[in-house]
Amino acid sequence: MKLLLVRHAIAEEAETFIATGGTDAQRPLTEIGRKKMRKAANRLRLQLGRIDILACSPLLRARETAEIIARACGDPLLVERAELDYRYPPERVVDWLRQCPPEAWVVAVGHEPQLGLLTGLLLADLPKPLILFRKGGVALIEFAGCAEIGAGLLQWALTPGQLRSLKQD
Repeated sequence: MKLLLVRHAIAEEAETFIATGGTDAQRPLTEIGRKKMRKAANRLRLQLGRIDILACSPLLRARETAEIIARACGDPLLVERAELDYRYPPERVVDWLRQCPPEAWVVAVGHEPQLGLLTGLLLADLPKPLILFRKGGVALIEFAGCAEIGAGLLQWALTPGQLRSLKQD
Protein backbone atom coordinates (compact mmCIF):
# COMPACT_ATOMS: atom_id res chain seq x y z
CA MET A 1 0.00 0.00 0.00
CA LYS A 2 1.03 3.55 -0.65
CA LEU A 3 -0.46 6.11 1.71
CA LEU A 4 -0.32 9.83 1.10
CA LEU A 5 -1.20 11.85 4.19
CA VAL A 6 -2.32 15.41 3.51
CA ARG A 7 -3.11 18.13 6.03
CA HIS A 8 -5.97 20.37 4.95
CA ALA A 9 -5.12 23.72 3.34
CA ILE A 10 -5.33 27.12 5.05
CA ALA A 11 -8.76 27.61 6.61
CA GLU A 12 -10.58 30.48 8.27
CA GLU A 13 -9.25 31.30 11.73
CA ALA A 14 -11.10 29.24 14.33
CA GLU A 15 -11.74 31.96 16.92
CA THR A 16 -12.96 34.49 14.37
CA PHE A 17 -15.17 32.01 12.53
CA ILE A 18 -16.72 30.60 15.71
CA ALA A 19 -17.31 34.14 17.05
CA THR A 20 -19.51 34.81 14.00
CA GLY A 21 -21.72 31.82 14.81
CA GLY A 22 -19.97 29.05 12.90
CA THR A 23 -18.60 25.81 14.30
CA ASP A 24 -15.17 24.29 13.99
CA ALA A 25 -16.56 21.60 11.70
CA GLN A 26 -17.95 24.26 9.32
CA ARG A 27 -14.72 26.26 8.91
CA PRO A 28 -14.02 26.62 5.17
CA LEU A 29 -10.76 27.16 3.35
CA THR A 30 -9.71 30.72 2.72
CA GLU A 31 -9.38 31.93 -0.86
CA ILE A 32 -5.58 31.91 -0.44
CA GLY A 33 -5.81 28.36 0.94
CA ARG A 34 -7.81 27.24 -2.12
CA LYS A 35 -5.40 28.91 -4.53
CA LYS A 36 -2.30 27.40 -2.91
CA MET A 37 -3.90 23.95 -2.72
CA ARG A 38 -4.89 24.03 -6.41
CA LYS A 39 -1.25 24.63 -7.34
CA ALA A 40 -0.06 21.98 -4.88
CA ALA A 41 -2.61 19.45 -6.17
CA ASN A 42 -1.43 19.99 -9.74
CA ARG A 43 2.15 19.25 -8.65
CA LEU A 44 0.96 16.31 -6.56
CA ARG A 45 -0.70 14.73 -9.57
CA LEU A 46 2.75 14.27 -11.10
CA GLN A 47 4.07 12.52 -7.96
CA LEU A 48 1.29 9.96 -7.63
CA GLY A 49 0.91 6.91 -9.81
CA ARG A 50 -2.83 6.90 -9.22
CA ILE A 51 -5.42 7.34 -6.49
CA ASP A 52 -7.52 4.30 -5.65
CA ILE A 53 -9.02 5.67 -2.43
CA LEU A 54 -9.38 9.37 -1.65
CA ALA A 55 -10.66 9.89 1.88
CA CYS A 56 -11.14 12.93 4.06
CA SER A 57 -12.27 13.96 7.50
CA PRO A 58 -15.91 15.04 7.67
CA LEU A 59 -14.81 18.58 8.64
CA LEU A 60 -15.45 21.06 5.82
CA ARG A 61 -11.85 22.28 5.44
CA ALA A 62 -10.61 18.72 4.87
CA ARG A 63 -13.44 17.96 2.43
CA GLU A 64 -12.70 21.12 0.41
CA THR A 65 -9.00 20.20 0.29
CA ALA A 66 -9.83 16.67 -0.88
CA GLU A 67 -12.18 18.03 -3.56
CA ILE A 68 -9.35 20.18 -4.94
CA ILE A 69 -7.06 17.12 -5.04
CA ALA A 70 -9.81 15.09 -6.73
CA ARG A 71 -10.31 17.69 -9.50
CA ALA A 72 -6.56 17.82 -10.19
CA CYS A 73 -6.14 14.03 -10.17
CA GLY A 74 -8.93 12.77 -12.43
CA ASP A 75 -11.88 12.89 -10.01
CA PRO A 76 -11.45 9.65 -8.05
CA LEU A 77 -14.31 8.75 -5.75
CA LEU A 78 -14.13 10.78 -2.54
CA VAL A 79 -15.29 9.25 0.75
CA GLU A 80 -15.60 10.82 4.19
CA ARG A 81 -14.10 8.82 7.03
CA ALA A 82 -14.98 9.81 10.61
CA GLU A 83 -11.64 8.32 11.75
CA LEU A 84 -9.81 11.19 10.02
CA ASP A 85 -11.44 13.75 12.34
CA TYR A 86 -8.66 15.01 14.63
CA ARG A 87 -10.73 14.11 17.71
CA TYR A 88 -10.23 10.39 17.01
CA PRO A 89 -7.06 8.57 18.10
CA PRO A 90 -4.67 7.64 15.28
CA GLU A 91 -5.17 3.93 16.04
CA ARG A 92 -8.68 4.29 14.59
CA VAL A 93 -7.17 5.44 11.29
CA VAL A 94 -4.86 2.41 11.31
CA ASP A 95 -7.89 0.13 11.85
CA TRP A 96 -9.52 1.64 8.75
CA LEU A 97 -6.32 1.45 6.68
CA ARG A 98 -6.01 -2.26 7.44
CA GLN A 99 -9.29 -2.75 5.56
CA CYS A 100 -7.89 -1.17 2.38
CA PRO A 101 -6.44 -3.44 -0.34
CA PRO A 102 -2.67 -3.97 0.06
CA GLU A 103 -1.99 -2.77 -3.50
CA ALA A 104 -4.02 0.45 -3.12
CA TRP A 105 -2.86 4.03 -3.47
CA VAL A 106 -4.65 5.82 -0.61
CA VAL A 107 -4.81 9.57 -0.10
CA ALA A 108 -6.08 10.62 3.34
CA VAL A 109 -6.82 14.29 4.09
CA GLY A 110 -6.92 15.17 7.76
CA HIS A 111 -5.70 17.37 10.58
CA GLU A 112 -2.98 17.93 13.11
CA PRO A 113 -2.16 16.69 15.67
CA GLN A 114 -3.64 13.40 14.46
CA LEU A 115 -1.54 13.17 11.26
CA GLY A 116 1.72 13.67 13.15
CA LEU A 117 0.77 11.04 15.72
CA LEU A 118 -0.30 8.69 12.93
CA THR A 119 3.08 8.96 11.21
CA GLY A 120 4.79 8.04 14.49
CA LEU A 121 2.60 4.96 14.82
CA LEU A 122 3.00 3.84 11.22
CA LEU A 123 6.75 4.42 10.98
CA ALA A 124 8.07 3.62 14.45
CA ASP A 125 5.23 2.18 16.56
CA LEU A 126 5.35 5.35 18.67
CA PRO A 127 2.25 7.52 19.10
CA LYS A 128 4.45 10.62 18.97
CA PRO A 129 4.64 13.07 16.08
CA LEU A 130 7.58 12.26 13.81
CA ILE A 131 6.44 14.74 11.18
CA LEU A 132 4.69 18.03 11.85
CA PHE A 133 2.35 18.78 8.98
CA ARG A 134 1.92 22.41 8.02
CA LYS A 135 -1.39 23.31 6.37
CA GLY A 136 -1.19 21.72 2.92
CA GLY A 137 1.82 19.56 3.85
CA VAL A 138 2.09 15.96 2.63
CA ALA A 139 3.96 12.72 3.39
CA LEU A 140 4.08 9.47 1.41
CA ILE A 141 4.39 6.26 3.43
CA GLU A 142 4.77 2.86 1.76
CA PHE A 143 3.98 -0.59 3.15
CA ALA A 144 5.05 -3.99 1.80
CA GLY A 145 1.41 -5.12 2.08
CA CYS A 146 -1.42 -3.81 4.23
CA ALA A 147 -0.87 -0.86 6.53
CA GLU A 148 0.42 -1.97 9.92
CA ILE A 149 1.75 -0.15 12.96
CA GLY A 150 5.52 0.25 12.74
CA ALA A 151 5.72 -1.27 9.23
CA GLY A 152 5.68 1.91 7.14
CA LEU A 153 8.61 3.31 5.19
CA LEU A 154 8.69 7.05 4.66
CA GLN A 155 9.25 7.78 0.97
CA TRP A 156 9.10 11.57 1.22
CA ALA A 157 7.57 14.47 3.12
CA LEU A 158 7.05 17.92 1.66
CA THR A 159 6.05 21.24 3.14
CA PRO A 160 3.36 23.09 1.19
CA GLY A 161 5.96 25.44 -0.28
CA GLN A 162 8.19 22.56 -1.39
CA LEU A 163 5.25 20.82 -3.03
CA ARG A 164 4.17 23.95 -4.91
CA SER A 165 7.75 24.59 -6.07
CA LEU A 166 8.12 21.21 -7.80
CA LYS A 167 8.59 21.53 -11.54
CA GLN A 168 5.61 20.78 -13.69
CA ASP A 169 6.26 18.89 -16.93
